[in-house]
Amino acid sequence: MHWSDSFAKVIAETRAKEEYVVESGITPSGVVHIGNAREILTQFFVHQALLNLGKKSKFQYMWDDYDRFRKVPKGVPEDFKKYLGLPVSKVPDPFGCHSSYAEHSADILVKELKLIGIEPVFLSATKIYESCAFAENIKTALQNVDKIKAILNSARKEPLEKEWLPIHVYCQSCKKDTTKAKYLGEYELEYECECGFSDRIDFRKEGCVKLSWRVDWPSRWKYFGVDFESAGKDHMASGGSWDTGIIISKEVFGYNPPVGTMYEFIYIKGQKEKMSKSVGNVATLSDLLEIYEPEVVRFLYTQRLKKAIYVPFDTDIYSIYDLFDAAERAYYNLEKAEDETKRRYELSQMEKYKTCPVRIPFSELVNLIQTVSPQKVEEQVKLVLSEKNKDFTNEDLERALLRLKKAQFWLDEFAPIEVKVTLSTEPFSIPEEYKPLIAAIAEKIAKTDDEEAILQETYEMTKAAGFKPKDIFGLLYKALINKERGPRFGILVMILGKNEVVERLKKLAE
Repeated sequence: MHWSDSFAKVIAETRAKEEYVVESGITPSGVVHIGNAREILTQFFVHQALLNLGKKSKFQYMWDDYDRFRKVPKGVPEDFKKYLGLPVSKVPDPFGCHSSYAEHSADILVKELKLIGIEPVFLSATKIYESCAFAENIKTALQNVDKIKAILNSARKEPLEKEWLPIHVYCQSCKKDTTKAKYLGEYELEYECECGFSDRIDFRKEGCVKLSWRVDWPSRWKYFGVDFESAGKDHMASGGSWDTGIIISKEVFGYNPPVGTMYEFIYIKGQKEKMSKSVGNVATLSDLLEIYEPEVVRFLYTQRLKKAIYVPFDTDIYSIYDLFDAAERAYYNLEKAEDETKRRYELSQMEKYKTCPVRIPFSELVNLIQTVSPQKVEEQVKLVLSEKNKDFTNEDLERALLRLKKAQFWLDEFAPIEVKVTLSTEPFSIPEEYKPLIAAIAEKIAKTDDEEAILQETYEMTKAAGFKPKDIFGLLYKALINKERGPRFGILVMILGKNEVVERLKKLAE
């Protein structure tokens, strides 16, 4: 059973409700990267699983745009330091195209999510807090400050200050949270700001009071009736915001906390450190969608949650596409696979197809681009489709041409230099002593479709013939691409086209 279905089953069995609420959220203070997207898609898949059970479910996404602007991210002018302490929703857009920095960051993600078929109910923390909707929860937190402090102190090395309160107050003069507050009871408090302003307010009427993060999270669970939410392993660490949130939810807000889970981080392949929007070492969904089809992007995120995802921009992209295509064929019972694999594909679908689409492997398209003139590419795509299924449809062609564009972008922007090869047309001859081996290698390649097998069998045949693998592989690269080296031999054969390689090797062996 896929993890999304497991969680949906637990939710339905333990939390009897007419409509379930699945929530995700982020502070829109910079680039929302593919690591952040793992949380969004984790929630989305559980939401889908609830719907598949025949349950009503609402997937909501909270913009934590009432969080303070903490530091200036990479790519934002340094003079934006003057806005530190403001709510992110009150910081101007450094790019000048939106009403605020928060709106700029949020708008990009909204458009990206729509491209992969995800359209949650979006909520703004600023609007909710400024409407004083959380006044009752703020009051509850302030009346239980000692209990909250004890819970939080149990997870801290240094205890909170005696005067600490579970709130931040945004000054009504300078609009920053550089304030110190005193709770007066019921719905009243007074505060003083570093700017010199002070006031006494009723937070049922003045929406300038915000709960601190570790209290805000369980407060939202209570207010919205959240049934499922996941988080990264940093939040789920022992003593982290999830652990304290569960206790505060139960003991302060009297709410049975949502079902939740931890997910591992996601990285760009080769990257060792966690992605950070402030550092700028990130990739976005837009970056992925340049080379990955929307359904393949979704497929990436259906992996097991406790497993880190390493998104490749190198030749491992071939494997990702191949895995997706294989899962698709299995879903339509054209291949055997585990039920979980089929379910991963089902969750990845953005459109329900009556029959299995006819796909051209990504690697084959990369090869096609490099061996066919631009004027004949579409004609060649049609030919390849017809070889795979003579009854291919216009929709199959459209999908193939879309994948072709992504293959072209990948080839132009990310493909390693050794991948960018073409079959050599230069005259070439080999010593007589090598010809029987080359002829045998050609015959073996003609019967093999697995690139690793091509490499291994060529190596073993060379050793068995008494030649040095280094010499034979060097000869093969020179004969095929007129270079001393290139991609791993099996990959090279697939890039150049197996039939073309076989024909060239046979001619060499004549």
